[in-house]
Amino acid sequence: MAKNYAVRAGQRISTRHPFLYHGEGFHGKGHLWDLSISGWRATGDHPVKPGMVMPVDIELPSDEGESKHLLIDSAIVRWSSGRDAGWEIQTISETSRARLNRFLDRARD
Repeated sequence: MAKNYAVRAGQRISTRHPFLYHGEGFHGKGHLWDLSISGWRATGDHPVKPGMVMPVDIELPSDEGESKHLLIDSAIVRWSSGRDAGWEIQTISETSRARLNRFLDRARD
């Protein structure tokens, strides 16, 4: 059976950062591996299923005066396989989006 693939909205950066995700009745933690302006691939300690939507907290290196936590108001799981999953950002504040952009710009240099 043929798989359907979607074109990514942004280039993914290979990285490794801890993240927390908060579903209905559970809290999960894990590490994201590939990060872009539109989402990431990650491995977590609590399985998720495609279609699940939840807030996510990504821990990034902090600049002076910045929190190390980047809050994603809502992200949707697009695919999952065991403990691995692909996530897409649905809702993010302008401040968090700008911080994510700065991080990705620095990582590309």
